[in-house]
Formats: sequence, structure tokens, C-alpha cells
Amino acid sequence: MEQEWENLKKRIFENKPVYIRGYGRNAHGTYLYQGLYATVFGNMQIQKDPTNNAIPHKLIERLTGLKRNQNIYNYQVSHIWGHTKNPFFFEAPWNLCYTPKLMDPFTGHESKGIWPEEYQKIFFAKAYSLYAPFLEDYESVIQDYDMENQIKRYVQSLRGREEERVLNQFERDALSEWKSI
Repeated sequence: MEQEWENLKKRIFENKPVYIRGYGRNAHGTYLYQGLYATVFGNMQIQKDPTNNAIPHKLIERLTGLKRNQNIYNYQVSHIWGHTKNPFFFEAPWNLCYTPKLMDPFTGHESKGIWPEEYQKIFFAKAYSLYAPFLEDYESVIQDYDMENQIKRYVQSLRGREEERVLNQFERDALSEWKSI
């Protein structure tokens, strides 16, 4: 897992292909994230995942040796912390897990109520305890690159060329994608 994480960071910083989930209706806003990452990291090869989850599926299969519906059934590939428009999170091996489909009502961001809240609290605490060194490494990227200000400067550079409504929504979404865990 550590080698996969180091390889991902290297690809991001060395302008190699890296994937993210599409942004906006029919992924029409993905170019905003691609522009942000070209500006901040100098990476012009950030691409939208063809199915919005193909790359994570391949990665978790390679890491675990388990393939859904062949030798593991009734599971889905999930991003633990989400942040799927953030290239560090979309392909991060420590952000992926097989989730039993039975648990889906408790895991999604749209899940509400005391049971999902309790389950998520326990789930995130366990995941954090397992992957703390990777999350701390990611936190150093946020700090080193001053991502909050980078996002604000990037959005400011687009003012007058994009609709205000679109830019305001993108700024909120991008800040959320890059928040601390």
C-alpha cells in the first residue's frame, strides 16, 4: 500500500496520468478541476475516470486479489472519505475498501439518522487508526501547497471568464474536496 501511495504522489507531481471522478452534471465541469491541478501541481494529465469508478476497481482488485462477483460477492468498492475529485484521494489505496452492500444504507453521505451516524463514527475512527500515517502525509500536502489559498486564487483568475454562479459553486466544492480529514 505504501508503494502505491508513493507512486500516486509521484505521478501527480511529475505530470503523469492520474484520474478523478467527473464533476458536475454529465461531468461538464471536470475541466475546472483539471485547470486547478494544472495550475497548482503542473499536471496537465489529470483525467476523468471513464466510468467514475473503473480505476479504483482495478486498484483494489490488484491490491487484494479479490474481484467482485467472481470471488467476492455482494460487495461494492467505496471511497472511505470520498473526495473523489481530489487526485490524492480518488486513487489512494488507503481511501478504498470493499463495503458489504448490506451496509450501504449506513455508509453514504446521504444517509441520515442515529444508526448511520453511529456506524460512520465507528467506521471512520477505525479507518483513521489504520491509515493515520497516510492521512498525515496528505495533510502535509494541503499545508505545503496552501490549497485553500490556491483554490481561491485559481477561482479569482477565472472571474469574468466563467459564470459567477458556476465559480462560486466550484469554489465551495473544491474547498470541501481539499478539507482536512
